Amino acid sequence: MTIRCETELLKTKKKVSIAEKQDLNFQTIDDSTFSYELVNNKRINVSIINSANHFSMLVNRSGVKDSIDFDKENIQVKTPELKSMNDEFICLTTWWSADFFSSLIIPSQKRNKPFMYFENGIHVHDLKNNRIVYTDKFMDNKVCFAVENLLTRKKQKIYWKIPSNQIFHPYCDSMVLLKNSLIIWNKGKPNRYPVRISN
Repeated sequence: MTIRCETELLKTKKKVSIAEKQDLNFQTIDDSTFSYELVNNKRINVSIINSANHFSMLVNRSGVKDSIDFDKENIQVKTPELKSMNDEFICLTTWWSADFFSSLIIPSQKRNKPFMYFENGIHVHDLKNNRIVYTDKFMDNKVCFAVENLLTRKKQKIYWKIPSNQIFHPYCDSMVLLKNSLIIWNKGKPNRYPVRISN
């Protein structure tokens, strides 16, 4: 299985193609435990360990290692996979029930926390500007999306009334995150929301 994404690296400002083959670095440890690498480059290595469907993650940043036990951290996970990455962050996603998924952001450099967890998933990645859009919370007939700057952790909430024609999360056709606005599409029509958090 090959996962590909196109992104712009912040430092080089040059387009690169990232290809990770999950099955190339697959290793059986014993009858009930196996591991595989999601990311392996000079600066960072991210490996997933599955022990009888008990998942953990090893992050090695140039010899500085973090181990993350998904159960202890209350992270819902079934099949972690690489979604996108740049020089600053790696985004992993995992589907855990029907149309619901969670996302993890792994900083490439050592920070106070080895990861950021988004229980209801990241819908849009703007890794050129280190911004994301994710579901912050659900209400009776609305969903609260958040636009967040990953470097500053500043976020802006945007409330979206759930249309009657959309029964599955995130309750819209698609989203586009621009420099100063978030566009949410439904039934071929856009709704534009100003974004005021800085890059």
